[in-house]
Amino acid sequence: MTKDSSNSSKNVDTKAWLPLIIGVSIGFGVLIGSHLRAPNPETNRLMVDKNATKFERLLNYVDKYYVDSVDINELTQEAIDHILKDLDPHTVYVPADEADIMSSRLDDGFEGVGIEFRVMEDTLKVLSVMPGGPSKKIGIRAGDKIITVNGDTIAGKHIDNSFIVKKLRGKKGTTVNIEVKRKKQDELLAFTITRDIVPTPSVEAHYMIDDVTGYIKISKFAVKTYDEFHNALLFLKSEGMENLVIDLRNNGGGFLGQAVKIVDDLLPKDDLIVYTEGKGNEFTEKEFSQRNPDFDGPIAVLVNERSASASEIVTGALQDHDRAVVIGRRTYGKGLVQRQLRLKDNSLLRLTISRYFTPSGRSIQKPYGEGISYGDDISNRYESGELFNKDSIKTDKMPQFKTDKNRIVYGGGGIIPDNFIPLDTTSMGIYYYTLEHTDILRDYAIEYANDHYIDLMENGLDHFIKSFEDEKNIINDLEKFAVMMGINKRKPNHNDVTININLKHRLKILIAQTIWGDKGYHKVANMRDPMVKEAQKVFDEGIAEDDTTSKVES
Repeated sequence: MTKDSSNSSKNVDTKAWLPLIIGVSIGFGVLIGSHLRAPNPETNRLMVDKNATKFERLLNYVDKYYVDSVDINELTQEAIDHILKDLDPHTVYVPADEADIMSSRLDDGFEGVGIEFRVMEDTLKVLSVMPGGPSKKIGIRAGDKIITVNGDTIAGKHIDNSFIVKKLRGKKGTTVNIEVKRKKQDELLAFTITRDIVPTPSVEAHYMIDDVTGYIKISKFAVKTYDEFHNALLFLKSEGMENLVIDLRNNGGGFLGQAVKIVDDLLPKDDLIVYTEGKGNEFTEKEFSQRNPDFDGPIAVLVNERSASASEIVTGALQDHDRAVVIGRRTYGKGLVQRQLRLKDNSLLRLTISRYFTPSGRSIQKPYGEGISYGDDISNRYESGELFNKDSIKTDKMPQFKTDKNRIVYGGGGIIPDNFIPLDTTSMGIYYYTLEHTDILRDYAIEYANDHYIDLMENGLDHFIKSFEDEKNIINDLEKFAVMMGINKRKPNHNDVTININLKHRLKILIAQTIWGDKGYHKVANMRDPMVKEAQKVFDEGIAEDDTTSKVES
């Protein structure tokens, strides 16, 4: 190889690697230059400033002199991802075009028209109308097909979700004109919707399960979750509540402060709720209950493998103080606290600033790092049998801690329930599976809700719950509807009686959800829910499973 060819090869190699090298440097500089510093010695601060200046200059050189065209934004995104991948799994960068949506997820509402929809065969179909939203107020119904928006025909055209969101969402007080096709109506129906704040409450349902047992479902910990919870608690107390079920299943967390306030309603004054440890004193603190509880009766907390973060703070505090019986399956295991930091271009950095610990000293965070498939943890639990059998949880290597009453609890990866309830593995057969996963069940529920809309609205949810059991032909009607929608008539099955019972219950849930939203969904679903049944059993018998009284070995 000649000297010239050698130099040429080196130039090609340099050219190939330079964008990545520069990108990592740029990304590092973007993060450093945003002044996101934990308290450090003066020498570290000087080093931060020095490196920020260096990378800013490097970025300018690349932009001005680099031989090829480079997409600086794309390169920066890749560089930032490359840097953050070596940190914990919950420190993430959110680009500017996604930041507002990410931030709004924990708001108590959004500006829009308030419908849930699906685009199917180039037709926009309303799946549900959000309670309290503008579409509900003017009479839009689930099942309506939106044909035109502001005079533009959208039916029969290739449309996607983002296109529809842009068409329908907008600032409060602005209007959008739509025409819809409704079943049994020959003409299109015209509506003018004035956009407004669409409430998205985090307490999805609260009601009395029986004469003495109240139920509160919390779906997330958002800006007003405590207010919603506290109001629900007071209402249920006025209804005669003596026992309380708090449902945190599938609750991925949210604001730490909201979780702390909820626990404060339930623990005696001066009990430790949670403590956090971060870098320096800024993010290291202890949270105690500030006053006597607003409810001091028995509590059951329902959790599963998707209950995380703030859900685990509530659950861990109540379990450590022996204030509640925890029912369900091992929680997710997220014991890291993030702070959301807005960067100059409106992008976000969700930066882990501390670890939290339950009152007994447990860290709930499950392992992460090199060689650990963090994102596959739940599927691994499924394959190992943990979701079906409590004995499959490997506690032998987990650190042990003591509750106030000296019971064993474990740290190092989620909260293990006191009373285990396995994942439902009831086989409904291929026919049910097909109807569920092609949305035929939901479509039929919408059809039924529209056909009986006036009667359902006039008589209310409780009447529907009782009267629906008298529906004798609903399974036959469902089968006819399925054939109409292209699903072959099902073959006889030895388990048809059980399948039909379960099918009817599922339809009942979906119809209630279509008309009454989340409240209808939970009120009907909980009638046959094994975790809810276990909670009622615990309240009735006053006991938990035997292993919750085990003593920590000395």
